[in-house]
Amino acid sequence: MSEKELKELLKELGFNEYEVSAYLTLIKEGPLTAGELATLSKVPQPRIYDVIRTLMGKGLVITMGGRPKKVVAIDPDKVFSEIEQKYVRKVSLVKEMLKELYNPGESEVGSIIVVKSKITFEKYVKEAIKNAKRHISLALPSSFLMRIQDDLMRKKQMGVEIDLFVYGVGEVPPVAHKIKVREVSDPFILIQDKETGIYAPSEALMSKTSSLRGYAMIIKDENLLFMFDRYFYYALWPTGKTVYEEERNLVLPKEYIHIRKLVRDIRLFNLVNSKVKIIGKFVKSGEPVEIEGRIVDYYEDKAKVISNITVETEDGKRYIVGGWKSSLEDIEADLLILKEKGS
Repeated sequence: MSEKELKELLKELGFNEYEVSAYLTLIKEGPLTAGELATLSKVPQPRIYDVIRTLMGKGLVITMGGRPKKVVAIDPDKVFSEIEQKYVRKVSLVKEMLKELYNPGESEVGSIIVVKSKITFEKYVKEAIKNAKRHISLALPSSFLMRIQDDLMRKKQMGVEIDLFVYGVGEVPPVAHKIKVREVSDPFILIQDKETGIYAPSEALMSKTSSLRGYAMIIKDENLLFMFDRYFYYALWPTGKTVYEEERNLVLPKEYIHIRKLVRDIRLFNLVNSKVKIIGKFVKSGEPVEIEGRIVDYYEDKAKVISNITVETEDGKRYIVGGWKSSLEDIEADLLILKEKGS
């Protein structure tokens, strides 16, 4: 290591330019008077006594002898061992104190990210909306809607279907295709396509600080997303009052990721015998499948929990096609593309 590098390291430890010059001079030359030290180290004479006092305060040098006194550097091995121990104690103390205060923005457990910062939470919400290609289900307090309503409107204009459930009172801008409201709060829920879910307890956004009150979860696990989808549509959605519903237009081809939406349109637009393409997998084997055919029948139970369609291909084969996590049908559809209306 060069002397230049040594000087830089000493500066990183808190020494200033004059202290470095005086200290290294004493290390190399041995005991010196203040005048000798000023001359050899090139520290200005008016500053040398301040520099000596500072070095003494740091435990690096002592003065000894009669008149004139000499400045002596203490064995650096002993001095810097003590400095090292002090730094280690201080670093350990700081680390413990910071650990008590630490509020992680997020932590990952498997396919779930736990978020505690409002800024991080909002970032994930905006990101999920931005990434949406076909569908957004969203339940949130009216106060938070104001922060993302422009993002929702842009996605709606791009053709992404949005179901919105708002907690609170007052007017809601038409940023979704269907909007329901309820005064009593429940959890924040966002489901983007079948890719990302965001969940936060109802009290999470009530904090007046930059931290959430509790936590929020960013979910990528398909099984959990399915459960939240079921909760949104079959536990939460029926409890709201519809305040806005956009008139539906059928523009083909049209893509669906939820079969219940296709069944709704089959019933609304009389789409039996229409041509449809199914991309998904066989329920029993899990093998991927892609078929095209005509919709010859459809089913929806009274609670609208079970929905399926029957598709007949050109070779006369019939398949019962279900939606997300189908277990009784022949095919679980990941994507349904309505290609042309039947006659």
